[in-house]
Amino acid sequence: MSFPQRRHNRAFTLIEMISVIGIIALLVALVTPTLLDVIRSTRLSASGDSLVNRLSLAQQSAVSMGSEVEMRFYRYTNSSAERPGEELFYAYQVVHSPQAGVERALSEVYYLESGIILSRLEQLSPLLQTVNGQRPNADGNYLFKPPGNAQPDNVSYAAMRFFADGSMRMLTSSSATTGDLDSRARAYTVPTFNKSYLTIIESKDAQSAQPRNFFCVQIDAYTGKTRVYRP
Repeated sequence: MSFPQRRHNRAFTLIEMISVIGIIALLVALVTPTLLDVIRSTRLSASGDSLVNRLSLAQQSAVSMGSEVEMRFYRYTNSSAERPGEELFYAYQVVHSPQAGVERALSEVYYLESGIILSRLEQLSPLLQTVNGQRPNADGNYLFKPPGNAQPDNVSYAAMRFFADGSMRMLTSSSATTGDLDSRARAYTVPTFNKSYLTIIESKDAQSAQPRNFFCVQIDAYTGKTRVYRP
């Protein structure tokens, strides 16, 4: 047998190549949905772990400083998000918030990944139901400046306040930024255990009380300890 004949016999036919490509395409079609679910689940888990870490930072800072420290959750409209017309919780930050003193940031702002938000529904996040409008400090500056075209004075926030004994209270009145020291102190109350949680979800489920995937964090108001729930 000549050399050109041997090369011809070793080649793939057109039908064989089409069959192989078809099998590969079928496998990709079958695997892709599962792979996307894994990616979304991983992103939610990463966002939830970061939230738990910063809650721990807020509590530890309050204990070590012997002063009130807040975890603030910022709600605003984001023109570049999947739901640009809605005010949603996209970011949070640890803030030193003494009763009679100047507020200051204790951490950088943490922005949730694209497509991930903190649910604002009461069924999923009872801790985030009362919000305050963000106000400038004595210098006219804001602690939080949202990205994009949103203005700082259009940002509102929900808050959890940690105390020197490690306990936590949630914001339940808008008087936290107005009035005397007593009225500001009364703006924070101890939540019951069955109302002391918040939930990270995908933004496509912003209006759903039963999201397919979620990361729920429950906080013991007396000890500050967290517990995580996943589907």
